[in-house]
Amino acid sequence: MKHVIIGTAGHVDHGKTALIYALTGTDTDRLKEEKRRGISIDLGFAAFELAEDIKAGFVDVPGHERFLKNMLAGTGGIDAAVLVIAADESVMPQTREHLAMLQLYGVQHGIVVINKIDKVDSEWLDLVEEEIRALLRDTFLATAPLCRVSALTGVGLEQFHRELVSMARIIPARDTAAPFRMWIDRVFVSKGHGVIATGSVLSGTAMSGDTLKLLPSETVFRVRGLEVHGVKTDSVCAGQRAAINLSGPEIKTINRGMVLTAKEYGQVSANWDAEAKWYQDLPTAGLRIRLHIGTAEYIGRIHHYKDAPENIIRLLLEKPLGAAAGDRGIIRLYSPQILIGAVSLISPGGRARRLPQCTHELAQAQSARDLSQIVRLLPAREERLLLKGEIRCMAGYFSPEKVDVDLQKAVETDWLLTIGDYYCATTVADRLIQTMQKLIGEYHRRQPYRAGIPREILRQKLRLSEREFEAFIHLWKGKEQIQLDGAEIALIEHAEKYNTWRRKIEVQMETVLSETDVTTITIELLAEKLIVPKEDVCAAYEALLSAGTLVRVGDIIVYRKTIQYIAKIIHQHFAEKPTLTVAEFRDKLNTSRKTAMTFLEYFDMHKYTIREGDTRRKGREVKHLSE
Repeated sequence: MKHVIIGTAGHVDHGKTALIYALTGTDTDRLKEEKRRGISIDLGFAAFELAEDIKAGFVDVPGHERFLKNMLAGTGGIDAAVLVIAADESVMPQTREHLAMLQLYGVQHGIVVINKIDKVDSEWLDLVEEEIRALLRDTFLATAPLCRVSALTGVGLEQFHRELVSMARIIPARDTAAPFRMWIDRVFVSKGHGVIATGSVLSGTAMSGDTLKLLPSETVFRVRGLEVHGVKTDSVCAGQRAAINLSGPEIKTINRGMVLTAKEYGQVSANWDAEAKWYQDLPTAGLRIRLHIGTAEYIGRIHHYKDAPENIIRLLLEKPLGAAAGDRGIIRLYSPQILIGAVSLISPGGRARRLPQCTHELAQAQSARDLSQIVRLLPAREERLLLKGEIRCMAGYFSPEKVDVDLQKAVETDWLLTIGDYYCATTVADRLIQTMQKLIGEYHRRQPYRAGIPREILRQKLRLSEREFEAFIHLWKGKEQIQLDGAEIALIEHAEKYNTWRRKIEVQMETVLSETDVTTITIELLAEKLIVPKEDVCAAYEALLSAGTLVRVGDIIVYRKTIQYIAKIIHQHFAEKPTLTVAEFRDKLNTSRKTAMTFLEYFDMHKYTIREGDTRRKGREVKHLSE
């Protein structure tokens, strides 16, 4: 069964609601005020089986200019439009405005209905049709069927029905395998059931028991029950009008304009980069506007980028918007509320007011629904490593299987690299490597006697997460361009020079330092002992400490072999006696009690000795203790 959603459009009192009633038998005016005044105020809905294999959901919108906000809330998720024009009044202001909005929204299918033909003669009707054809020129309805109908008498309804069926057959079916999404257009409480949210399902499938996420709040709810036009069902899919009974939320936490979506999808931000199409002249930067998107209205301002196409803008909204790449919206001036254009969202904007590279190309790919190009461009635009789930989310509401196929193709054609669980644009990887080489090289020039740049400093300079950084370092290490030394990273050339210099100093240490000397080794002492330029002594001292050639024992610094010498003394003592006192240890080292205690605490820490009161007994034997 194919499901389509069809919206009405047209001036107030041109018979949109009457036309839907004549076709479906459903009165879409549900409010008392609507029935009293005889005009639609809010959205109305009706279901109709167009054919054995096609079901339509009609969204009837108000035509009065005061309720244009509600009209736009009903238009964002439709597959096709029925533009209704009264024969006795012909083209009116809201006829033009509604048509312009449908055009800007990107609606591609529609039918034109001249209603109330029972009120005019044939000569007048021909004149009206001529005016309508002139209006529709250069719009998506230029070649659309035009039906002459009287909703009151039923004349022309059969032709209208046939045209609806023909149109529905050529409308591309929505993807039921894509992630689920539904803009909420109505929320109410049902006694005994709780909160019910209704809307048009834009993509995917939801089932009873599923968990859905509410945007922009990002709270998660379970689906308790489902209905399609009053009929209970176990699942709802793209193209249907759905009522979803949610478990847990309070009515005040859900409003029209929010989105129910699959948990892993949807992006939330108050700043969005977008591609604009202007209906009026190019608006000035900082202009306060109303953005109508989905079933929501947002207040914000427009920001223009320097050195960027005029149609690429940033929307600075007063509240976070939960949406997706490729979503279309209408822009009206804040006051007076006149139509000024439309936008297609590209992605949430970053903190910087700088237009990321590839933005224009990405906008074109999104407009064409070119998934392979979108998948290639996203990692390049983000300029960072992305997980597969992030790319799926950023691409929009495409089937995850389709995204995965195009990701694999992008890797096979060298557009993208896989780095652990991440994907990275080849151009971004090359640029990151160049940046890392530059940062590490600069550090080596400033600190020639350090083993390398601390990993954390490098990570912060690159603005990568810990997982991203480790994945990228693993990739780079495989190219044999860097050397990892604990918490430090060095370029291979520097590491070789540094290791040669350090080994030279260690050879000198062998000849000038005594392993039996337990006095602390200071920078001044090292300067006396080693043949090292005066300005390099401090660096040599730090290098020897870092390498473990010099060992810090409390506030004492000694030669590595001194630790091994003392360990040997303790081992020999325990071969003769089961316990060791501080006094005995002090005498064996021929040092002070304070120094003896410092060394014993060091050996306690390494479990070579075990303290019991004022004595020590033998712990596990440790070979090469200083290492």
